[in-house]
Amino acid sequence: MSALRARLGEPGPKRLLALDGGGIRGLITLGYLERIEALLREQHGAPDLVLSDYFDLIGGTSTGSVIASALAMGWPVGRLREMYRTLGREAFKPKRSLLGPFGRVLGAKFDERAVARLLKSEFRDARLDSDRLKVGLTVIAKRADTASVWVLVNIPGHRYYEMNRHLPLWEVVRASTAAPTYFAPQYIDDLGGGEGGAFVDGGVSMHCDPALQLFMVATLEGFGLGWPTGADKLLLCSVGTGSYEAKAPPKALKKYTQLHWLALLMLQMMSDAGELNRTMLQWMSNSPTASPIDSQIGDLSGDRLTPTPLLHYLRYNVALDRDALGGLGLDFSARAVESLRKMANVEGIPDLDRVGHAAADVQVRTEHFPDAFARSVG
Repeated sequence: MSALRARLGEPGPKRLLALDGGGIRGLITLGYLERIEALLREQHGAPDLVLSDYFDLIGGTSTGSVIASALAMGWPVGRLREMYRTLGREAFKPKRSLLGPFGRVLGAKFDERAVARLLKSEFRDARLDSDRLKVGLTVIAKRADTASVWVLVNIPGHRYYEMNRHLPLWEVVRASTAAPTYFAPQYIDDLGGGEGGAFVDGGVSMHCDPALQLFMVATLEGFGLGWPTGADKLLLCSVGTGSYEAKAPPKALKKYTQLHWLALLMLQMMSDAGELNRTMLQWMSNSPTASPIDSQIGDLSGDRLTPTPLLHYLRYNVALDRDALGGLGLDFSARAVESLRKMANVEGIPDLDRVGHAAADVQVRTEHFPDAFARSVG
C-alpha cells in the first residue's frame, strides 16, 4: 500500500481511465484498450508497458469494473481478452430452472455463481486494499436496499477507506456486475458495524458511463485525492461499449405492454445519463474527440463552463448502427447489428472483436495523448 500511496501522491499531471458498462460488449472496450496500449508503448519506447504504468486511476461500472480491476493489477490487455472470453461464455449460460423458461422469467436469467467462481479464480484473495493493485481503482455499484450509489475505491485518504478496505475484490466487482434480471443481487455481509447490504449493477444509476464520477473521485476532497485540475494537469480517457438509440415506431408504442415499456425506458434513461456525462465533460474540458451532443448545442466547442478547461478529455465509442459500422468497412446485416447490441450475446464475440478493433484504428490517435502527460516507465 505504501507504493500505491507514493504513486497517487506523485507530483505532476494525472491520467484517468474510465470504462463503461455493457455486458459482453466490453469486448469493444478491449479493442480500444489494445490500440491505446500499443500506442503508449510506442510513444514511451517501452514494449512491455501496461496501462497501469500510464494511468494513475482506473475505474469502471459493471463489465467495466471487471476490466478496470484487472488493469489496475497490472494485466496486459491481451491477458484480459482471454479471461474475458471465458468469463463471457460462462457468465451468460442460461440458468437452469425446474420451471424451465418460466423460471428465467420469474428470476434471474443467468447463474451468478458462475461469475463469482471466475472472479474468485482470477482475483483470488485480493482485497480492496491489496498491494496487487498498482494504481487507484474505482468500482461503482448500486446498493439496492438503501437506493444509494456506492463508489468503492482503494484510496487510503478516502472517507470510508477503513470501513471498506477489507472487502474482497471479487465481491466488489460481482456487486458492480449484478445487472437486474440478468443476475441475482450480490449480498455483502460485512459493510462495517455489523451491517450488510444488497448490491446491483452500477449501471442502474447515472454512472453506466463512469467518467464524470471518476473526475469527481480525482478532484473532490471527500475521496482523498484532491488532484489539481487543468488541461495540462488532468487527462481523462473514457471508453464505451458501443451505443445505439433505443427507439420504436410510434404506432408500435400503442401496443406496448408494461414489460415492453420497462425495457425501453431503462435503455433510454441509461442513454440519457451517458449523454449528460458527455455534455458536462465536453463543456468543462479541452477535448480533441468532442462529438455533437445534439442538433441544438452541437459539440460545445464554442462553450466553456469555466474560464479555462478543467481537464483534457478523450471519449471513444462506436455507434452500433449499419451506417456507422459501414463507415468502418464493416458490412453487417440489420439482424447482425441487433445481435451486436445485446449485452449477453456470446455468439457475437468475434463480431464484437472486429468492431472494437476497427473503431479503435480509426478513432485513437497518438496526438490525443500529449507529451505533457508522458511518464517515466520502467
